[in-house]
Amino acid sequence: MPAKRNFQVMKRIVFFLSILFLPLFLSAQYGYTYISDRRFFSPEDLVGYDFRPDRLEVPDVREKKLTPGEYSFGISANNLYVEGEGIRGAYNINNISPTEYGFKLLLINARDARLQGHLKVIQNKWGMVEALIFRRSPNEEEVIFYLPPIPGKLNDQERDYFTDRGEVFIENTDSLWGKVIRPFFRVHLDRNIQEPLEMNDSTSIAFVREIVVEEKKKKGKKGKVQNDTIPPGPPVKLIFSTENDTLVFDESQFDPAQFKITKNYYVLIRSRLQYEDGTQEDKTWKYPIRKVVEREDELAKPDENRYQIELTPIKGDPLYLYLRGDRTVSTFEANQQLFLMRGF
Repeated sequence: MPAKRNFQVMKRIVFFLSILFLPLFLSAQYGYTYISDRRFFSPEDLVGYDFRPDRLEVPDVREKKLTPGEYSFGISANNLYVEGEGIRGAYNINNISPTEYGFKLLLINARDARLQGHLKVIQNKWGMVEALIFRRSPNEEEVIFYLPPIPGKLNDQERDYFTDRGEVFIENTDSLWGKVIRPFFRVHLDRNIQEPLEMNDSTSIAFVREIVVEEKKKKGKKGKVQNDTIPPGPPVKLIFSTENDTLVFDESQFDPAQFKITKNYYVLIRSRLQYEDGTQEDKTWKYPIRKVVEREDELAKPDENRYQIELTPIKGDPLYLYLRGDRTVSTFEANQQLFLMRGF
């Protein structure tokens, strides 16, 4: 059996709660967050994230091993939501500023503006968060909360299942079709909520090319088939799809005088939703694509998104696939949701 993160995100909450109820969303998740789960490049990346450490330390006073979810720090655009004995509450965020060690959130007590606290976000050289240092007010001591490294077995399972940033190479827009990616995070842009995905969610994004081959049977005035080389019977219709076929389609095998060939393109997003009553539902969103355009940001840094592939569906807003400078997949955006690959 694969190891579990025990997030168990309430999908109904994810899709229908507003940012006003962010703390309820955060408290619905269980388990630790690991150092390698996410990289943070700017203060905006922190918004919507929920840190759940596994150990706390008051320097020279005490240390404590934490149970999953015993303490958590959820960051919204305006507030820091803290769960845990002695420090539980919602703290107003005055600002979030980059520092030499990561980021610092300046906190204001809504009842007394003179009581300013802070949350220091300590990063390693890769932009991953290793610890949080929390002080509720100037008169209280700092408490250090450590995030754990991911267990080896779980790391191996997630590496095999999820798509890593830099793993899937897209040489050009035509080579996109037939690719499948499995994102690691889903960011709800309209509500500023970052949702970690589990292997059990079965979330995937498939870029499908479908080729339909239909037999032409043109009839004369008396209904006689004009092409006598086609045997009698119902018209032949063959469908080749990159979604479920491994055979290579060879268009030269079909005489254009006898067969009509149509090429269709789709993006399929699949996910298993789990509701608060314990029931599950497998959902698929299908986007027929009518146009694909690639753009390049020549000023992008080596580890930043350099290429944008815009996929325009027949109906609705465009979908976007972002590639790094080496043309490997980094993120995907659709319907106010940003999907991050593992290691982002």
